[in-house]
Amino acid sequence: MPSRFRTHTSHRDWRCKRCFKLLGRIERSRVQLVISRSHQYLASVPISSVCRCCGTLNEMVTLP
Repeated sequence: MPSRFRTHTSHRDWRCKRCFKLLGRIERSRVQLVISRSHQYLASVPISSVCRCCGTLNEMVTLP
């Protein structure tokens, strides 16, 4: 089965603190960011991102 159809239960969502738009998924000690279907990144904390919907700056200093 292709990975895009798998159900992952081991990750948590990183969401915008204002509008709750999905920013990334926390997997183990890194954050997976999906920009589009062809662009995916793994980043370590600390990390910051500006929400595509509302423009709010979101920061994660430590993993929850």
